[in-house]
Amino acid sequence: MKPSYEDPIKSIYQSIRSGDYDTLSDALDLAYNSGGRSASEKSELVFGYSVLADAYGQDNPVDALQAHDRARQMYPGDKELLRSEIDFLKEFIDFNKGKLGKEDYDLIGKTINLIKLKVPESSTIIANRVCEPLIDEIYQSMQSSEANDVLNLVTGGMLYIIHGDLTVEEQVEKFSELITPILMEKLARDQKNKKKAKKIKEKIKPSNS
Repeated sequence: MKPSYEDPIKSIYQSIRSGDYDTLSDALDLAYNSGGRSASEKSELVFGYSVLADAYGQDNPVDALQAHDRARQMYPGDKELLRSEIDFLKEFIDFNKGKLGKEDYDLIGKTINLIKLKVPESSTIIANRVCEPLIDEIYQSMQSSEANDVLNLVTGGMLYIIHGDLTVEEQVEKFSELITPILMEKLARDQKNKKKAKKIKEKIKPSNS
């Protein structure tokens, strides 16, 4: 079933009733990108994205996080919507315990900072209270974790989709601060691994008889 371009809100409810989450995702994106939403349309988008986030869950954490974030964007200062998004990240960490490396935790921490960027200044104190317990947990986990590339594509994807929904001005403001250190750290680690591999190769290189 294809979403209705004339009435994406109607398509949202039809796809939820039929359990067609591909159409639900398309209909939500149509409504999200249309702009100029009324209060009732915002509420319907929150409901639709919340259903979609639950459907994706930990099987598709990148798209689930985006659904949580887009629901929250309808009411950027809403404490419970922010809590739902942060709770999802906490569930992701618990679900992948033992698989996350230092860079994964760093990427999740940076994702939280981007999420907070959309919170109105009047709600900053509340946002800090909601986010700080998980940020503290991430910091502690980083101290006891080793470098690990297994989940970097997932945690990097989370950062990427949250960054993609920022305005151009917000992207320019935060890109260098958040993305450049990640790339520089990865480049340094790659160079270190190449040097280590070269030394190992030289050690096992047969001597001329």
